[in-house]
Amino acid sequence: MGMNSSKRILVVDDEPYNLALLEAMLESLGHAAELATDGIQALERLGPDIDLVLLDVMMPGIDGFEVARRIRGHPACGHIPIIMVTALNSREDRLKAVEAGANDFISKPIDQVELRVRMASLLKFKEAQDMVLRHQAELESTVEKRTRALRESEERFRAVFETAQDGIFVKDRYLRYTHVNPAMLRFVGKPAEEVVGKTDEDILGPQLAHTIRDVERRVLGGQTIETEHTWRSNQEPVTLACVRVPLMAQNGSVTGICGIARDITERKELFHDPAPKPDEFPSAAMRHTLERVRLAAQTDSLILFLGESGVGKDYMARYLHDHSRRASGPFFSINCAALAPELAESELFGHEAGAFTGSRGRKRGLLELAEGGTLLLNEIGELSPRLQAKLLTFLDSQSFTRVGGEKSITVNARLVAATNRDLEEEVERGGFRKDLYYRLNVFSITVPPLRERTEDLPLLVRDLLTNLVTKMGAPKTVSVTPEAMRVLRDYPWPGNVRELRNALERALILAGGSSINSSHLGMHSGTLERVDPQEEDAFVIRMSAIESMTEVLEEAKRWLVSKGLVISGGSVKEAASRLGITRDQMKYLMKSLGVRR
Repeated sequence: MGMNSSKRILVVDDEPYNLALLEAMLESLGHAAELATDGIQALERLGPDIDLVLLDVMMPGIDGFEVARRIRGHPACGHIPIIMVTALNSREDRLKAVEAGANDFISKPIDQVELRVRMASLLKFKEAQDMVLRHQAELESTVEKRTRALRESEERFRAVFETAQDGIFVKDRYLRYTHVNPAMLRFVGKPAEEVVGKTDEDILGPQLAHTIRDVERRVLGGQTIETEHTWRSNQEPVTLACVRVPLMAQNGSVTGICGIARDITERKELFHDPAPKPDEFPSAAMRHTLERVRLAAQTDSLILFLGESGVGKDYMARYLHDHSRRASGPFFSINCAALAPELAESELFGHEAGAFTGSRGRKRGLLELAEGGTLLLNEIGELSPRLQAKLLTFLDSQSFTRVGGEKSITVNARLVAATNRDLEEEVERGGFRKDLYYRLNVFSITVPPLRERTEDLPLLVRDLLTNLVTKMGAPKTVSVTPEAMRVLRDYPWPGNVRELRNALERALILAGGSSINSSHLGMHSGTLERVDPQEEDAFVIRMSAIESMTEVLEEAKRWLVSKGLVISGGSVKEAASRLGITRDQMKYLMKSLGVRR
């Protein structure tokens, strides 16, 4: 509001003449006068709409000094400027007026020019003061609204934090827990007072803490990292999938990390095909192999498993992982021979959205998924030259870029390779990079073929049958007759353990829940039994150069299931009864073999 605009002035004087004189002066200056004849009346007419008070000193009842003091104590009007109008000019009276709260003085008789000048100065100050007060009120209102919104947001966050089924935690830059929700406390199996302010080394032990600390140091460097970890909580194994993100200050510096952990224990148990317990293998060949695997498990070195197809290189890699300090992390396996060349890079290294046709979202590759754990590259000799080069770069730097991406990603995953090829021969003919071969061949372990460790057959048969009867829904009392075991020992097993598993699966189907004998195996003294081709409804086995036993057995199963359905008129229940298997087994075979009614 400018100084030319009208102001409302409260004039307090017990002399009617003075009141009339001051009212006329104020009107000539363009202001409106509010008149009071004593101090009580002045206080009654005081309000926030008053811009200035012209206050006489000597009045009956309460004097001007007391009125000034009461104005200054008023909650809404304490800031209004006061000019004392007085005939008293003593130093003591002026000091007393200042102590009471007066801003200025003017002597009687009043000069109009002097009044205008003194009022103008105080009214400007009042305008500035009002503006500050308005801004202050607006600021206080804004702060109050934001505080209320923040309080409501905090209450909602706390409700989510306290009731979430996923574990939520916050750590400072020193990786000490500062906030932990009840779900996370349940996962670690400890009360809050044993977690807050502590590090993972205090809570989970040095081995697992070492792996987590490596991850979280990279998060403090700005990365967002997803991991899997397994530990024991209240004597039970717990597997958590956890994503950790950096907490940023306004200046962009990282102040700590926030993590969200989900319990995936049941999911891991559902999909995890457990590795066998080979400690009991009686053969010297396997005991020597396992000794080398245990030795390799104590390091993070690259391991190359060699051996014929089907000998169980993947199981040995799993055994290596389970006995290493990465056992709490994930284990992934990929068959390089089964990957289409155009998809292999995406499977291993992941891709960004839009990297190629059909890639709608970001995908994490197996290397990222194996963070803190182990990745087995099975049949690594089948990798394309382009992927061999990219893999070599990763082995040297532990970092890579996703397909279609630009940001370099650092991963702490152990690579284990396996092949049934002679890589030295592949290098000589140019099918495999020499530098990658030397990088992989740090410590090689050859898994012996089954024909060189037939002493292990009873143990292998027991473990394989246990898994098969669970998978197929067969009776758990199925056993193998001594005659059938002798046939198994005599057979040369060109397909090794994989072939043994297929033979047992076929025998389970044919045995129909009873003991497995040699006729169910379809073997005799190391050769496949033939059926008479002239026999009606017979399945003829033709051993050609390109047919493996696995293919023959699968075709035999498909023929038996199809024939059973034809004879039974499409009835699954009747066909299962004719074949001597359960209805569930029949459905499993139909699905796995691609047989329809």
